[in-house]
Amino acid sequence: MNKKAEKREVAMAKILNATLDLIARKGLAALSHRSIASEAGVQLAMTTYYFGTIDNILVEAFREYRKSMEPVNMGIVVSYSELLARCVDDQNELADRDAYIEGLADIFAQLIDTGPTTRLRQLQIECQYLYEQHPSPALAKEIQSYNDELTGHAREFIAPLATRSPDLDAQMFLWMIQSLEFSQVTSVGIKGQSSRDVLVRMLRGFLV
Repeated sequence: MNKKAEKREVAMAKILNATLDLIARKGLAALSHRSIASEAGVQLAMTTYYFGTIDNILVEAFREYRKSMEPVNMGIVVSYSELLARCVDDQNELADRDAYIEGLADIFAQLIDTGPTTRLRQLQIECQYLYEQHPSPALAKEIQSYNDELTGHAREFIAPLATRSPDLDAQMFLWMIQSLEFSQVTSVGIKGQSSRDVLVRMLRGFLV
């Protein structure tokens, strides 16, 4: 039974990794049981046997993608915590707003402006999922859950600035970061300015 379970786990992992690789290279439209099985190097019947439908594969693959993002998102949270500790006074009030804005922009610029090489596959996958126009209800729920998680982090980042519309500003901040990131893997980019400059200007604008 242990060998059978191990074989099952290996086959499922191959199928999900193959699905994510296809999404990164060719997009969601390229997915079929046949293309996934061929990419994974497994028998065609195995994709149906283990997952049933393409929609089920997409949901499970998105969950795997989300796991791969945990170290990235946790690194951002740790950097944010360190920045906040440097910028607050003894009463935990933001003492140096400019330093906080500059530092927050630095954190995300380091993630974005290093180029797509380190996170190319992740960005290609996320862009395909988040811009999917007709997700199944189950996939839409997973994507919304992930967006809610990211929005929650964005609220934490914006909260110390005590802006007039913190929820809206957090959502705008998240949208801008995603736009800057996705510009690395799409034909539409923001030219002439670094991501850091864009983010600094946006964050300062929240205070007007």
